[in-house]
Amino acid sequence: MPRKLKELVTVSPPTFDRCSFQRVDRMLAAPHAPYDRDWLMARFAEGLEIRMVRPPLKGFVMFQPGRLSWRPIEGGARAVVVHDLRVAPGPDAAEAVRRLWAGVEGFATYYGYAAVLAVTGRDEGLISPDLAPGRGWMTLDETARNARLWGRVLHGPWPLARLPRDWQTRAALLGAGPVLQTTGESMALEARATRLIEAAAARGIVLRHDKLMDPESARHRAVYPAAVFSVLRDGVRIGGAEMPDAAILAALGGA
Repeated sequence: MPRKLKELVTVSPPTFDRCSFQRVDRMLAAPHAPYDRDWLMARFAEGLEIRMVRPPLKGFVMFQPGRLSWRPIEGGARAVVVHDLRVAPGPDAAEAVRRLWAGVEGFATYYGYAAVLAVTGRDEGLISPDLAPGRGWMTLDETARNARLWGRVLHGPWPLARLPRDWQTRAALLGAGPVLQTTGESMALEARATRLIEAAAARGIVLRHDKLMDPESARHRAVYPAAVFSVLRDGVRIGGAEMPDAAILAALGGA
């Protein structure tokens, strides 16, 4: 096993409740944190990998085979896709980030994957641009809201992955009226979805919940690169978790 992998702690179903992952997940604030435990357990069965840096550093990375990724990326079947990467701020953050990216690359190389992919951006569910990978990575694609698809090609030839081009079509296929699309991975956002649906109903608004239940649905039906939480009205995405509840209800026609 490469040394860069030995520098990290592997989180797996047998060790999940005994390790510090859930505490670190709650501590490293993000709009999509903390993760739902049952969702993670189901993802382990699909090939989810979680690695943590060793103390005193704090941080983790989550990644999956591209064919089972929960992020809408096209052409990533032969790649590893990084689902999330977070570290504690401070003077040691850069070293934690370096170790986590190196660990993913080491895993992908060891198991013969063609590339490593990751999407950065400021929206919920995306990796912060401040934690973007360094040398050896290239920008493969980006969206108008600066969601950026990064790639690290390990061996080729390999057709480069990209972000989907059919966002408007995906949104339109959800039909008329208000729709809330989520992935189920975030405890906080799923609880918020329930509250919004109830608040909308109290105002006479039927807010449909389109919950993506498997990685194929997430890749092919998610209406935005940050797939975890999208609000739509009449086939148009009007925002995500960055919108306050009052603004969402107003946009949907509430008082």
